Amino acid sequence: MKLRAEAWICALLAVSVAPPASAAVTLQGTRIVHDASKGRDVTVKASNVGELPAMTQVWIDDGDSQSRPENVRTPFRLTPAEPRLLQPKQGQAYRVTYAPRPSEAPLPTDRESVFYFNLLDIPPKPSDASGKNLLQFAVRTRVKLFHRPAGLPGNARDAAATLQWSADGDTLQVRNPSAYHVTLSTLTLADGSSVEVDMIAPGAQVRYALPEGATMPATVAFKWLDDYGTPREAEARVGR
Repeated sequence: MKLRAEAWICALLAVSVAPPASAAVTLQGTRIVHDASKGRDVTVKASNVGELPAMTQVWIDDGDSQSRPENVRTPFRLTPAEPRLLQPKQGQAYRVTYAPRPSEAPLPTDRESVFYFNLLDIPPKPSDASGKNLLQFAVRTRVKLFHRPAGLPGNARDAAATLQWSADGDTLQVRNPSAYHVTLSTLTLADGSSVEVDMIAPGAQVRYALPEGATMPATVAFKWLDDYGTPREAEARVGR
């Protein structure tokens, strides 16, 4: 599955003409699940689907998308960690290992934790660039990395069904009682209007303001993303 996730584009050189920016290096999926019940490691695969070599750099952050790779400290180790040159049609497997330092507190064992895996795709300088003003782009792909401790109650695929929806005045309230993150992609009210939604952490409670003019529905229809990033449809009653 090719990545359809968010990408951040940063200009590397001052220029006159900007070519379309697209990632030549893609990840196999749109999220990564490190399941401790299956071992300390999980493998992430990247592929250069372009026609030119591409320099890649990978790192993991703890939620701050602006943090610099050299300043981030997470309980994960990446192998290989150094930048890699990927030739056209070449792939690279990265191993993500949960390895907290002795001086750091381990991650919670009663719920999932979320981090972010970053892949920076730096294109090569064109061979005919001499004497020209060029614009080059580095494209960063950033996907969620879930750390799932062994022995959690229930399972991730059932977590969306446990969400508790309720009305609080003109605000729609939803609570996630499970030990798993639930990533909502859409939320539709009975009148067809939609509400902007996002991921709900384990044990978290969020509030969504209804669109102007909308009335509190008796039920909601929503889509959530499974471990493979596939949208799943669900409905739920709204408590009063």
